[in-house]
Amino acid sequence: MAKVKIQGHASGTGILTVAAPDTDVNRTITLPDATGTLLTEVADNAVTLAKMAGGTDGNIISYDASGDPVAIATGDDGQVLTSAGAGAPPAFEDAAGGTNTPSFHAYRNATQGIADNSTVKLMFTHETWDTDSAYDNSTNYRFTVPAGEGGKYFIYSQIYTSSVSAGAIDVTQFMIYKNGAEIREVYHNFNEAGFDRFTHKITAIEDLSATDYIEIYFNGNNEPTSSSYIYAHDSYFTMFKLL
Repeated sequence: MAKVKIQGHASGTGILTVAAPDTDVNRTITLPDATGTLLTEVADNAVTLAKMAGGTDGNIISYDASGDPVAIATGDDGQVLTSAGAGAPPAFEDAAGGTNTPSFHAYRNATQGIADNSTVKLMFTHETWDTDSAYDNSTNYRFTVPAGEGGKYFIYSQIYTSSVSAGAIDVTQFMIYKNGAEIREVYHNFNEAGFDRFTHKITAIEDLSATDYIEIYFNGNNEPTSSSYIYAHDSYFTMFKLL
């Protein structure tokens, strides 16, 4: 049976007292099977990385609402550590704005005719890209905000127009519609100046919610009366999420 030996210090004159606590329960103190010094407290900067418990690569140590240490789970590539406010540990989340998606770019590959002085939806029938399949290029010709993707969106459209009669362009209205109602318009009055071709551009930044939809409309009032054409080249509609 191993023995416990208490050995005095040859140079010391003090008395070492081992005092029992005020308890009615038997207690056992187990000494480690190693040579060392018992500590009453840990000195500053005394705990090295080697003394810390193992963890998961990428985790970060923080504190929970009770003040207890907690490991913050490793985020995904590209995420940033975001504060959750007082009383909650931070978390890895996607950076604001992300990759500016959903986004799409649609264009025409053929001329679209529009009757004189008629407000008509423009049909951008082909797509360069559509990250979330949110633009309908075959039926409604509109972008619909997907579920969970509400936010601020950049909207841009450009069209190259012509009147059937030479020099007939008089008044034009190029419009952005949200949920079936006009929200932005570019208006030109040429006062019968003799133009028969013109490039129109319109842009907007809008707060959109899931299921909101955006469309592009045009009205051309020509003098003398004649139809308008929306040409395939240089006519397109694009959007992307800002944040």
